[in-house]
Order: sequence, then C-alpha cells, then structure tokens
Amino acid sequence: MFKRFDWSHSMRSFLNKITSNSGVISIEFSFIYIIFAAFVFIIFEICKFYFVIVAMDYSLSQAAKGSAYTKYESSNVDHKNIFKDYFSQQNTFWIMFIDPDAIHVDISFCGNVNDILKDKCSASYSNSKKLALYSVSYRYRPLKLINNMKWSESLFLKLDRSLTRKIVYMLESSR
Repeated sequence: MFKRFDWSHSMRSFLNKITSNSGVISIEFSFIYIIFAAFVFIIFEICKFYFVIVAMDYSLSQAAKGSAYTKYESSNVDHKNIFKDYFSQQNTFWIMFIDPDAIHVDISFCGNVNDILKDKCSASYSNSKKLALYSVSYRYRPLKLINNMKWSESLFLKLDRSLTRKIVYMLESSR
C-alpha cells in the first residue's frame, strides 16, 4: 500500500543536478563580479568628484574670508598672495585627493555688482573698488583604469574638465 521513500536515490539525483551545473555558477559569478567592480569604481569616482567640489568651496570661503577681513597697514598690499597663503593653509582638508600644483587662484576687484556681472573687474586694487571676486579653478582628472582603448579615451576627455568656484567679498580696510 505505502511506497517506501528511497533517500539514497533522491540524494544521488540531487547531487548530480548540482555537480552538472557547477561551471555555470562560476561563469555567472565572474559576470556579476565585473559589473559589481564597475559600479564600485563609478561610485568612488562620483564621490571623489563631489569631494573635490566641496573641498574647493570650503577652502575658497575660508581663504576669502580670511584675506578680505585682514587689516592692511599700507595701500600697497599684494592681495593675491595673501589669498594664496590663506588658501594653501586649508590644504590639510584636501591634500590626499587634490594636487596643490594643479590649483589656480585669482582675485579681481570691482566697484559694484554690475561690474561683476559684466565681467569688468580688474586685477589692480584701488580704494574705489571694494568688491573682491575670489576664484579658484582646478583641473579635475578622473582615474584611468582602462587605457589604450578608443572609447575610454573619449570618455575620459569628456570628464577631464576644469572646475571653477567663485565668491565675492567686500574688502574692509584699516583706514
């Protein structure tokens, strides 16, 4: 009436199914691993890009604030070098990911906001020009893991851009 269940036969058939597909599992794993590694690289590159932007914003704001509110003893002050010095003091925040030699800092002076909007600022300071336009630019270069391939070169050329950040402060003098 009751049929006896044969455990040994069912275990053998189960093991045969597993062992016959073992090569497929390793091939599927290799495809998944490549996709996973690509996503990790993409996430790292995006995080690095945003870190560079945030580091530039923070360093620019701190350096501009420090140099704009410095009390000067004479009118012959080199504002650009003072700004560079303040900016270079911020490098502990970003020195691991940003090359300090690839950063270009600049300062220009304007009389009013319309001069800033019309790009009529000059590099020379005068008492009539109380607005300082501080700018920092950095040539962002993504990591190149794939070299010597035409499609990768065109992709990296599109990502290889100059990032520029600007901020305006009103200069205060000691007079």
